[in-house]
Amino acid sequence: MHHAAGRRALRITGIIMVVLLPVIFSVWFAQLRAVSDTRDHLRSFAQLILNRTSMVVQDALLARSMAASFRGDICSDAHRQFMLDIVRGHLFVEDIIYARGDSFLCSTQFTLSHPWTIRHANFTRPPDTAIYYYRDTPFYAGYKMIYMREGNYAVVINPRAYGDVMSDDASIIYGTYDTINDEFFSLSPHGDMKTLSPLIRRKEQTFQLDGRFYTIARSPNRPVAIIVSTTMTRFHDQFWHELTLTLPLGLICSVIVIVVWTRTRQQLNSPRRRLTRALNKQQLCLYYQPIIDIRHGRCVGAEALLRWPAFNGMTMSPAEFVPLAEKEGMIAHLTDYVVDRLFNDLGHYLAGQRELYISLNLSATDFNSPRLIAMIADKLVRYRVLPHQIKIEVTERGFIDVPKTTPVIQAFRQAGYEIAIDDFGTGYSNLHNLHSLNVDILKIDKSFIDPLATHGASHLVAEHIIGMAQSLRLKVIAEGVETLEQVNWLLKRGVQFCQGWYFAKALPPQAFIAWVDKPEAAAIPQPE
Repeated sequence: MHHAAGRRALRITGIIMVVLLPVIFSVWFAQLRAVSDTRDHLRSFAQLILNRTSMVVQDALLARSMAASFRGDICSDAHRQFMLDIVRGHLFVEDIIYARGDSFLCSTQFTLSHPWTIRHANFTRPPDTAIYYYRDTPFYAGYKMIYMREGNYAVVINPRAYGDVMSDDASIIYGTYDTINDEFFSLSPHGDMKTLSPLIRRKEQTFQLDGRFYTIARSPNRPVAIIVSTTMTRFHDQFWHELTLTLPLGLICSVIVIVVWTRTRQQLNSPRRRLTRALNKQQLCLYYQPIIDIRHGRCVGAEALLRWPAFNGMTMSPAEFVPLAEKEGMIAHLTDYVVDRLFNDLGHYLAGQRELYISLNLSATDFNSPRLIAMIADKLVRYRVLPHQIKIEVTERGFIDVPKTTPVIQAFRQAGYEIAIDDFGTGYSNLHNLHSLNVDILKIDKSFIDPLATHGASHLVAEHIIGMAQSLRLKVIAEGVETLEQVNWLLKRGVQFCQGWYFAKALPPQAFIAWVDKPEAAAIPQPE
């Protein structure tokens, strides 16, 4: 009897261990995933704000330097007009004020009858640099602005300019501050300085407090940091989402082990594994097909085309493996690889060829997150490449969801990148969508270029597409140009840019550089 009771207790203990331990592990893992996701979400947003802050500061420094070059009567009409012209050329500068120390004399709009003295600066740096946070002055009465002064000129910045970044999280609040004095100079609309100020002195970079999730991020280049917060709602939603996945798996963990072991052998050479290995071993490469200005007979850029030399000696095109990457959730990894490869190939060359640009093809999935903007911006800074030297291409089918896509396109354009619709005419776009998307470039698909020598339906479609683009003042690039007759036909209808085998095939990086640099490149075949 006692023996039976012992076996029964042992059996119950075993059941509890088998059932509860996987459940507890599942809950713990779901919690870790939720914390990680929320932390990454806030850090990504914080990095965007820091990048934006750096852009604002650079813009202010440039405007201030230009203002200091004025030679003439101070606060005269000519002086104010000179400062106004500078303001109009800088995105983040609201105004420029002439000052002598802490005494402000005149702005682009008017001259004070008596100098106005601003109270002591929040941040100073020798020999004569001062920054004033949230000051209400006669020049912007009723508005608390940021005044950045060096020497005799103070640049006026709207505090909101530092944080004008999109986010899908409406509950985010943040505050940007200098790490010298721990004073805030930019807050989100719902940010409270009194609430955030004590928190920036905490040692933890990530913490939870009073029903909110906080992250602190610091700029590696400037004495600037940001504290970002969101409600625990996002954390809880992510936790329950993860739990719905991990809990059933925890309950059937023994079955999963068997399934994973079996499928591991089957998937060793699966397309996904092959693609993963190719990315890890950097087997994928970029080829660059020149884009030609047929009006002036010169190369203005190139389209970066991803190629995968497979193990059997055949080269796979993106049409074969990009859908696989999208299906397997690897498209972000693939896009990161392409961006890294592009700048490794041509970053330094582009820095010395300011008039040359490279078009980068993106998947529609890449337009669901603003992280790519920050990633490319980092590459531009590292390689000293200008934003206009990178253009973004996405296929027409990627723009089906116009309301969702439009803000992302606008974010790319605000960052300085032109947007092109690739393979136009093969998808679902119309004149209304083109107008709503506010893109810069339209690329006509090769299928409409091939029959231009004839007078069929495609001939009429190509003319219609060109007319649509011209009515919207879009640049037009014709793809797949292979004959002089096609070049002449396009030129007569106002198309300035072409790419295709008539000019050059897609070339490896070094071959492309050699093609651009050789004297023959200046003698590109001209239309008749």
